[in-house]
Amino acid sequence: MPMPLRIAYPGAYYHVMTRGNNKLELFLDTADRFTYLNLLNIGISEFNIRVHAYALMTNHVHLCVETPLANISEGMYRLNLDYNRYFNSKYRRTGHLFESRFNSRLVQKDRYFLALVRYIHVNPVKAGMALKPENYFWSSHRAYLSGGDSVIENPAEAMAIFSDNPENARKLYVEFINQNISDKEWRLLDSKRNGLLGDRSFRLALSKR
Repeated sequence: MPMPLRIAYPGAYYHVMTRGNNKLELFLDTADRFTYLNLLNIGISEFNIRVHAYALMTNHVHLCVETPLANISEGMYRLNLDYNRYFNSKYRRTGHLFESRFNSRLVQKDRYFLALVRYIHVNPVKAGMALKPENYFWSSHRAYLSGGDSVIENPAEAMAIFSDNPENARKLYVEFINQNISDKEWRLLDSKRNGLLGDRSFRLALSKR
């Protein structure tokens, strides 16, 4: 049975989640995580994809990405393929590292963008991997606090939603991150299915494309 086509258009925002095959761990040491981030950084350059948030977990990865060129499938295919080759070569294994191509949900930016960024940055805490988001090295939360990293070159777009003043924006961002997330919101964002994350107007606008 053929896989369904993904909805893609210039300027689309996605919540991307990719998981290890049979829940296999994707990162066995620090070098693996740095390699994945390096390949992600290469993909950003080659495919003109903007990453607004990321979290490398143990057997899966969360990304919030924007695609100015409507090329989410091409960019993620290349990233997963290159990391699969690296991992298999290093650990002398064969076969698929990832359980599928990847899961992606189109996101209505104005309504869900900040909620998605918070969901991704809080994920390691929810999973018991850190006590606070800032204690987890392998997410973009620290880049939001420091002004960027190798993947998140400049989080100013997201931070400007809070305030035009950088210091005030960081303060409001931290307050936002530390707010309790309702069970309803978490379930909504935690869905691993492909599809849409938006209201009725967003769905209607997409149906006209």
